[in-house]
Amino acid sequence: MSTGFALFQKAELAYSKGDSASVFTSYQASIKKILKDENPTAPLPYPASALPPDCPRERNFAGFFRDPRMGFTRDSSPAAYKLLASFRPGTSHPRLEKTDEGKVLLKGMQITAAFTLGLLAWDECDHATVAKRYYEGIALAGTNMLPPGTVGMALYVHNDLQETKENLEILIESDRINAELLKSQGRAQPKRREVALSLSQVRVDKTGATSVERMVEFATNACNKCGKRDMKLLVCSSCKKAYCKFASPI
Repeated sequence: MSTGFALFQKAELAYSKGDSASVFTSYQASIKKILKDENPTAPLPYPASALPPDCPRERNFAGFFRDPRMGFTRDSSPAAYKLLASFRPGTSHPRLEKTDEGKVLLKGMQITAAFTLGLLAWDECDHATVAKRYYEGIALAGTNMLPPGTVGMALYVHNDLQETKENLEILIESDRINAELLKSQGRAQPKRREVALSLSQVRVDKTGATSVERMVEFATNACNKCGKRDMKLLVCSSCKKAYCKFASPI
């Protein structure tokens, strides 16, 4: 039976031939084999001039979901999406959790998965889920301060995290602007997942193509006291209104 690394090599060979479907399938098989039967923290046996030895196989796998040229989505590749979602923050992978090194690797994989799942949700115009996945990755990461000269997986995850933060800030700012537009129309503060049919905005997809959305789904709630919009606000069990940690419903 093929090893996880042999399956990874098979994927790399298929990539050199332009067979993206076989690449994607082999990446998934490699990840599953390693998590089931092998040491997930073992470095890739590549020379120093190639990929960093601590580069996880999941990096390439997630990259196929992100690459607009590949065309892989939740609908077109449900099994692959399920594998990606299995690394969402909060999920458990016992083989990775046995050692401190494995726990660090899992954390990095979960941050990357959260970012990738957020991007896929964006492609589906599900802004509320986008914000939720981004928030999960950021919350898991904490500060994630890296020393100068960091390379390999740590740098890759750090870059994902920075882009996740930037994208979430853009979502929150977009919600704030659109909420102000509704306010000028005499409308109440919209809640998370509320769709405003009276608004439109320019959408840029992952290929760079632009289009105009004739409706806007809000990704965040607004504090009923100060008006600040955020992904995670406390919701009063009595009045069902949202409040930030600095405000009180009383």
